[in-house]
Amino acid sequence: MPGKAFVMAFVWSGWLIASVIAFMIVAYTSFFGVGVIGLMIWFVTARVDMEDESNVVGSGFSPGFLAHQLKVRAEMSRAERAALRGRRLLAKQSTRFFRYLGIGLTAAGFGGFLLFQI
Repeated sequence: MPGKAFVMAFVWSGWLIASVIAFMIVAYTSFFGVGVIGLMIWFVTARVDMEDESNVVGSGFSPGFLAHQLKVRAEMSRAERAALRGRRLLAKQSTRFFRYLGIGLTAAGFGGFLLFQI
């Protein structure tokens, strides 16, 4: 398990660096920084929604790859389709939560910025 511990340490250090960067943005720019972070979260959730497995938006898939993907989906058993639907539902719920978080941060950040500017 030393490989797993190394990967987890790398992941945690990445989160630490991201949170320090977010803190620095907010510390130097106040409410405007909160609004910018909200916009970034909102942008990422929009990209995640568009790049779902079933959509072809913004991807360079070949027609042969898409045909193979549709063939594999058609040959799935009912249990496999239900598991796939469950994973997609969980992903959609997570994306929806973070989209609303981004919208809220954007509104609070830019609203607070405008309030203190007036």
